[in-house]
Amino acid sequence: MKTEKTTLLKFDVQKLFLISFVIALVGVSLSMWGASWDITSHLLRTPETFFTPSHMVLYTGVGISLVAAILGLTLFLVHKNIRGRPFVFGTKIIIIGSLMQIIAGPGDFYWHEAFGIDGLLSPTHLALAVGIMMVSIGSTIGFARIHSETKRKNNFLKIILPISFGVFWFSVMWLIFFFVLPISEGDTHNFNPNPVVALILGVSVLPFGFSLVFWSMSKTSQSFGAASAASLVFLTMNITSNILTSEKLLFYLPWFVAPMISAIAADYVLNKSSNKFVQKNADKISGAILGSMFFVFSFPMFAMTFLEFYVFNDVFSYDVIHSSADILGNVWLMTIIPGAVSGMIGTVFAKKKFSERM
Repeated sequence: MKTEKTTLLKFDVQKLFLISFVIALVGVSLSMWGASWDITSHLLRTPETFFTPSHMVLYTGVGISLVAAILGLTLFLVHKNIRGRPFVFGTKIIIIGSLMQIIAGPGDFYWHEAFGIDGLLSPTHLALAVGIMMVSIGSTIGFARIHSETKRKNNFLKIILPISFGVFWFSVMWLIFFFVLPISEGDTHNFNPNPVVALILGVSVLPFGFSLVFWSMSKTSQSFGAASAASLVFLTMNITSNILTSEKLLFYLPWFVAPMISAIAADYVLNKSSNKFVQKNADKISGAILGSMFFVFSFPMFAMTFLEFYVFNDVFSYDVIHSSADILGNVWLMTIIPGAVSGMIGTVFAKKKFSERM
């Protein structure tokens, strides 16, 4: 009887931790979407004040993430007997990530006071981005480990996992963008990367990271459709924050069909294919398929890095994306092969490093 009561108590506490992970996911989704929209607003030169809609979404997300951290910390301190459970590690990361966001907010204010308007890559912006991504990692780890403990029988987790991985994927892309986009020149500091270095870094790291997250989602769920759903979440966040918020770019919407098809094909290769050769090389093939479409997955932002080689006389690359469809179409074709190679390396790396944990 005592054993049953203890088991029930642990189960109830697990549900409370699950609630904290859901709150964290809501917070980080708003933070990432709001931050992405805010950057687009800056690129469109929308009049800047603190009380913009994008800022409100961003900082509402930060506040919700803080609520998740406080709940998780309370559960961690009160229920000592559950501290050794694998999913608690996610709570620890959420707490650290939330603290980083809280510190980055006032820090960004003082940075602006001291140095004026800054670009994307500043110490405080980077701290905020890392904090947001850590909350995303924490909630994703929490969901994945509870999913594993319940032997994948929880239908709610089957739905929430792709959402969590999709948001995490979006945060990974933006963290990489800090080091490859030409939008980091401020009033007193110019952190813009060298165009050649940025191009090489983006072409190699973006598809590598994308395929790694995609493979991890697929192996966590072990079912066809979950990784495709995560891709849909990622693309939805990108389209709604970076395309629908800029009227001049709406005609690019059909381009996003290609990465969605590549995600479904890669998902099928990993989970459904009956061909022996494909099954033997599923990780490499799926990585190559997904990585080949990384340019559109990261469109329109990464397009600016390529357009730096086509614009002169201080023309801002974002300003000509809407009139550069032919150039960007050719760039897309040029990125397919290197993206496929990098994507394949990403899944091979993921399989080597994470397969046992999965």
